Amino acid sequence: MDNARPMPAIDRALAAHGAVMTFLGLLSGFTTMFAKSPHTALEAHSIGVVQGALLFGLAAIWPALGKNGVVTAARISALVGLYANWIGAQLAGLWSAKGMMVVSGSSMPGGATPWMELIVKILLQVSTLVMVMCLLILWALRKKPEA
Repeated sequence: MDNARPMPAIDRALAAHGAVMTFLGLLSGFTTMFAKSPHTALEAHSIGVVQGALLFGLAAIWPALGKNGVVTAARISALVGLYANWIGAQLAGLWSAKGMMVVSGSSMPGGATPWMELIVKILLQVSTLVMVMCLLILWALRKKPEA
């Protein structure tokens, strides 16, 4: 007698990104030993782990959104925004680029050159795409998904 229930569909690619992001976040925990700003490197660790959990959650709900241009744009916004956010936070910790670190920037040591600050600034501003993703998901949820 087989009492197996059908497995709910998940987006396997987003689940893989969730695993990669979680792994990167866990690796970030080891960078505190040699980062110019260990506190900020620890922030990158937390960011990576939390964003990995977000990607696992998105993988679970993504099939319910359907397939259309808005959903595709939301997916691209999520991936670009989340990876840019983690990379920006990680580089800020490694380089002590404090320009975009509003809360912890005043306690960070100096050391980042202007080009390092610019790279971190661009990456952290690109991370606003995560907000765009949220709005696009809300837009996609307005109506029944298309097959």
